Amino acid sequence: MTPLFPDPFVLLLLEQDPRIIPAFRRLVAKVQSRTEQQLRKTKGIHLEPITGNPPFHSIRLDRGPRAKVRVEGDVMIFEDLDTDHDEFYGKK
Repeated sequence: MTPLFPDPFVLLLLEQDPRIIPAFRRLVAKVQSRTEQQLRKTKGIHLEPITGNPPFHSIRLDRGPRAKVRVEGDVMIFEDLDTDHDEFYGKK
């Protein structure tokens, strides 16, 4: 799968605590080396659907932070990032 990082996502990532960068680098390596199905089964990633239009997915960067992504064929587009993953699921 090929990761794609639009400018707004990169700016958001750079605003986060710098300790998140190593976790993000590990995630990108996993995304690049696996298919969507493999990512869904990879322990610790938790690629999960989020209700919305268009449909999004949530993927774990680290213990708390998650990214909101769109999967279009073989491309994973990183859209948003939140250190409080409940925000993506509308639990707050």
